[in-house]
Amino acid sequence: MRERLIEKLRSVLASGSDEECSVCLDSVRLPVITHCAHVYCRPCIAQVIGAEQETARCPLCRSEIKTNELVEFPQEEMEEEKNTNPEKWRKSSKVQALMGNLLRLRCEDGSVKCLVVSQFTRFLTILETPLREHGFSFVRFDGTLSQKRRTRVIQEFQSPAADSPVVMLLSLKAGGVGLNLTAASHVYFMDPAWNPATEEQCIDRCHRLGQTRNVFVTKIEDV
Repeated sequence: MRERLIEKLRSVLASGSDEECSVCLDSVRLPVITHCAHVYCRPCIAQVIGAEQETARCPLCRSEIKTNELVEFPQEEMEEEKNTNPEKWRKSSKVQALMGNLLRLRCEDGSVKCLVVSQFTRFLTILETPLREHGFSFVRFDGTLSQKRRTRVIQEFQSPAADSPVVMLLSLKAGGVGLNLTAASHVYFMDPAWNPATEEQCIDRCHRLGQTRNVFVTKIEDV
């Protein structure tokens, strides 16, 4: 049973998607899986169990849950994931296409700001390396950020200052909430959304009251 649960947890983490904890409604941090095969942040599900004690139930399916039955991802595999060499991804046609677009825009108008959107947070991490190598100032917005940090990231990106970030790496799921990102006039989708409506919501973060430029949307998902 434990091996099956670890395999389920492994498949969730391997997808690189912004998996949501059903307790805090943010990206899962310190993931654990219950015996009913639902994934939560360890602090969140521990709080549920602590509050309900002997009557604790899974928030999703209402099965009985206990602290000593929670299964964590093996630490050695977590370390391997962190140390994965991103070189092959950095040189992929998709990454090269994105960087070509960003470099062209910078040559045409250095003040243009862009959103680079993916539902896979691991892919956003990979993109950080070529952005740094090419001298792009950027910020990242995903579900792992605290509310205070989210506010600060948006303020930095929205700033008209010459040294403000010109690229925001944005998790698709996090980009669906009511953000004001009118500083950006170019949106790059790096993979197809499971729900097309989330793409529209993301575009609306730029194309709203206060936008002073035309908004351009590019899908690099099929390159």
